[in-house]
Amino acid sequence: MTQSLRRAAYAAAGMGAKASSVTDTPARVSTDSATGSNRSGWDRRQARTRDGVLTAAGEIIAADGVDGLTMRKLAARAGVAVATLYNQFGDRGGVLVAFVSNGLDQLEGDFDEQPARAPIDTTRALFAAFDRILAGAVDVWRPIFATIESGPGSHGMGAVGDRFVQIIEHDLAKAAADGLLVPDCDTERLARHIFVARMNRTEKWAIGAVDWQGYRESSELGLELVFAAVLQSPADRAGALQSSQIVRAAD
Repeated sequence: MTQSLRRAAYAAAGMGAKASSVTDTPARVSTDSATGSNRSGWDRRQARTRDGVLTAAGEIIAADGVDGLTMRKLAARAGVAVATLYNQFGDRGGVLVAFVSNGLDQLEGDFDEQPARAPIDTTRALFAAFDRILAGAVDVWRPIFATIESGPGSHGMGAVGDRFVQIIEHDLAKAAADGLLVPDCDTERLARHIFVARMNRTEKWAIGAVDWQGYRESSELGLELVFAAVLQSPADRAGALQSSQIVRAAD
């Protein structure tokens, strides 16, 4: 997983938002050596403000749902001016985009600190980590993912979703290069299918159509069936089918 994945845009992404990049800085802040320390201090303050805003956003969503998140309420809870929110995030949708993308930042950071995994196992572990994030703050993530279906793109997550797809595609491309997948496998299309299928299941859980156990079982089954269809080695295909619990392991 490369650091370049962290550079994906926070702007114009999911949930109908057109958000300003939260890392943008005003033109008046100089980057020359004479004012470098001033800029560094300004950047740190911006980062603290952003972290405080996203923490406050999560608290409001947990208490009042996504509909309860307003810019005025968020500004009051975070202790910042409403204008500051609009300058940093663009609008309420931009806050939601940044919140989801920040969760992906945390997921990537957790991955970067863990030992390297083999291709395919990385995608499995990625979704396991994703589920741990959901389970760790159900009252926040459930209402957020219940709204994502209205966003742009086939997965409803805009640029944030595309960023997730890139992580999966990077892993699948490594698997293809190692000869683990059937010849001429379209790893980008496969990655997008895997992600869209997972988001469809996540949405069903978020709106209450399935419970958490049903979501987990269905998601793991779907992922392993996809792998069983594209893995080159008969042993790897058999392992995926056994992981899906459709085929039982030999005694």
